[in-house]
Amino acid sequence: MCNLRWLFTLFICYVSLTVAQRSARKTSPWLTLKGHRPLVVARGGFSGLFPSSSIYAYELALTTGVSDMILWCDVQLTKDNVGICLPHLNIANGTTISSVHDKGNKTYPVNGVLTSGWFSVDFSFDELNNVFLAQDIFSRSPVFDDSLQILTVEDVVKKVKPSGLWLNVQHAAFYSQHNLSMRHFVISTSRKAIINYISSPEVNFLRSIVTRFKASKTKLVFRFLEQDETEPSTNQTYGSLLTNLTLIKSFASAILVPKSYIWPVDKDFYLQPPTSLVLDAHKEGLEIFASDFMNDVSFAYNYSYDPVAEYLSFVDNGKFSVDGVLSDNPITPSLTFDCLSHLGKNKLRQGQCFQ
Repeated sequence: MCNLRWLFTLFICYVSLTVAQRSARKTSPWLTLKGHRPLVVARGGFSGLFPSSSIYAYELALTTGVSDMILWCDVQLTKDNVGICLPHLNIANGTTISSVHDKGNKTYPVNGVLTSGWFSVDFSFDELNNVFLAQDIFSRSPVFDDSLQILTVEDVVKKVKPSGLWLNVQHAAFYSQHNLSMRHFVISTSRKAIINYISSPEVNFLRSIVTRFKASKTKLVFRFLEQDETEPSTNQTYGSLLTNLTLIKSFASAILVPKSYIWPVDKDFYLQPPTSLVLDAHKEGLEIFASDFMNDVSFAYNYSYDPVAEYLSFVDNGKFSVDGVLSDNPITPSLTFDCLSHLGKNKLRQGQCFQ
């Protein structure tokens, strides 16, 4: 009898929650999966100004962005298994290591392609003490290069104290080849800190951790690379995997895609009609995040060089909204989402934003 009463109570709670969620979606101006304002994810912090993953970049993102700002860290592992935040597997892009350890370059197979550079697997964290951060996009000002130290994931958690943390694991298979386990690292880190999101473009890596994070608040995100690139676990192209979102749902609760997956651009840099991907993902119960947002690189001419107009096309077009954006200039989407979206529908908020 008690079990029946408990099941009935659980059923009533489920129905009430479902009704509440539907009601929230109906009254919310946002067309995200759950009707919430889209998230702002700061790639390496405010990397459009400071070197990516530096303490200044992370702190400025938190200071100038929305209150629920998510900080993004591309995780690399040193040979002594320390997780550091650097944007590229070849750490010469984003640091001064090529001048500090000028004979430290190696060549390794990465997803079947021989790749030369400087790799964190060849250095202990102590050996990186005199290596400093630098801009990883060469058109940006180098004024802050060679002055900011490499941060560990633990540094970001304890020194920066982010409101939300996103760990991107780009090359788990590569580290496994060097007897380093990204799976062990993220699980160990999750016991000491709150990780809101873990993303990877490798199916096998996400499958290896899905059971561990199933009962946690950490969301797993499958990251799509360019459509003609091959995913190493399945040997399928990312374009092919895009047609099987049901498969993705079996090991992830969200997807991260280049913005061109949603608003394609032709060879002359003009927008094409949007795809149905956002609606398809939401229908499957997947959140969808868009990447590659930067204020200082070329984007579709339709936006007249206005990054705000570009963000609005992804979140306030009357048909769909992504659930978040990955940006090098997080102050721009923060302003857009908080103050410049749905202006005709919320005059009070408009006034508050521009007081």
